[in-house]
Amino acid sequence: MSNHTDFLRLQSDWERLFEANPRHSPFLAWGWVNAWLTHIAGQHELRIACLRDDDGELQFVLPLLRRTGRREFGSARMVLVCSYGPECSEHLGYLCIPGQEPRSTELSAKAISQFFGESGAVSLGCLDNDGDYPTRLRSRVQSSGHITRLRPDVACPTVRLPGSWEEYLQQLSSNFRSQVRRSYRGIGGEGQPNFRSLEESEASDFANVLIRLNQTRIAAKGEVSSLQDEAFRSFLREVIPYMASCDRAWMDTIERDGEVLGAALNFVHGETVYYYMGGFDDTANKLRPGTALFADVIQRSISAGIKRYDFLRGAEPYKYRWGAKDVQTYRLTVYPPGLVNGRLSSLADDLYVSARNLLSRARRLVVRRK
Repeated sequence: MSNHTDFLRLQSDWERLFEANPRHSPFLAWGWVNAWLTHIAGQHELRIACLRDDDGELQFVLPLLRRTGRREFGSARMVLVCSYGPECSEHLGYLCIPGQEPRSTELSAKAISQFFGESGAVSLGCLDNDGDYPTRLRSRVQSSGHITRLRPDVACPTVRLPGSWEEYLQQLSSNFRSQVRRSYRGIGGEGQPNFRSLEESEASDFANVLIRLNQTRIAAKGEVSSLQDEAFRSFLREVIPYMASCDRAWMDTIERDGEVLGAALNFVHGETVYYYMGGFDDTANKLRPGTALFADVIQRSISAGIKRYDFLRGAEPYKYRWGAKDVQTYRLTVYPPGLVNGRLSSLADDLYVSARNLLSRARRLVVRRK
């Protein structure tokens, strides 16, 4: 499949395949991918590999795209959908029916080989490591003569949830546990702020409130919000109602006298809840609405039998106070066999990554000295 019209026709089959497997990442849901392609991807050509059974039922999808209009040193021309650009998604890879996972490396390797006639390299970023997929895929494509690079990508701090709220609280430090309990008790009751979980019909209004609160909070910290990007705001305004319509979005607020003091957006699929974005009114900081919202969502997750609470990318200290441990994702880059397009291209990418990391460390050093 190589154009957006074909992708649109695939919606019902894609959504059926997605729902069939609880191990799928919510960031591979059809509406998420569609909104990302529309608002974030820039100039591109789709290269989505699909496998159907004898009855025509979709069994496997590996969504790739060929970037056009971009000429960046050190960047692959074929990339995994949703793995680059503003606010990249996490835990990516393939879609497949349950039980088809053992064939995922074979099918992925065939798809990659199919597209190599027009691409200098294929880069699969933010790969979920479930079942050791990145390592197995690397071995498979290497066996056909391709040159590969497998590197750690982003780490996603994740909490393993026990069977009860009290058991979970005992995993926290005593000081933070007391803080969580105070924050949680401070919400509710007559004249006090209250928790509210929003319905699908309120998704558009929630998106606007979340964007406003997030921008305000980031600006108060002296930083630049990714939501300054109009394309990203448009993406959220489209994708939040879609995810809500599929019962994949938890939209929660803390409100007082009709005023929203804090908002949190989480996605849920299978046994995992994923924290995506939050924001709160800086004037309500004494109430700790962010802490209270996390406590409410994690308690609800435990009650629903959820096994993991995933904070997604970023090593912010607050995530580890909630008991999170890093879950690593990986980036696999595949180059053609041969000297020029293969080994020299991989060497150029290695030099680019080293220079970028060195520049990043230098910037952090400058910030610390200020």
